[in-house]
Amino acid sequence: MRLEPLFIRLANGSVTYTDVVDSLLATTTHEPSKEIATKAKEISVDLSVFKRDFGNMLQDLIDNGINQALINYVNSYMKPSLEEIVESSNGGRTGEKRSIIIKAADAPWVEAVVCYNLCLFIKAYGIKEIKQCAVCKKFFTNKGKYAVYCSDMCKGSRSQR
Repeated sequence: MRLEPLFIRLANGSVTYTDVVDSLLATTTHEPSKEIATKAKEISVDLSVFKRDFGNMLQDLIDNGINQALINYVNSYMKPSLEEIVESSNGGRTGEKRSIIIKAADAPWVEAVVCYNLCLFIKAYGIKEIKQCAVCKKFFTNKGKYAVYCSDMCKGSRSQR
């Protein structure tokens, strides 16, 4: 079974602040960013307001596509918080390596990491792969572009009605 992207898991409430910090620590080689993230693990931040707003933004993305409101939302977190490093191999985009560094410890970088994860997903797969279950309202990406339900259980409960 494929693991859902970080942004989906956060929107569905299955990851915490610490999980997002751990995901950055697992992927970054930038020492100052590692230091900021390691210190951030010592505190706990409530992401419930961000989770709610992010879920609303995902629903708007599903309903209306990419628009200026979505761009402004993502940029409000990413611009003050992260810098993207793109290392390309000989020409083309094939084989390019992307990473992020944290600009400042006091910036909303944890939220920005989630937004960056969304942006990478859209770049790779497009917005049509992001869905919301018609029954339980959870977000999902792993069922194909025509999927309406996140699981067989939800699909079965819909046909029982």
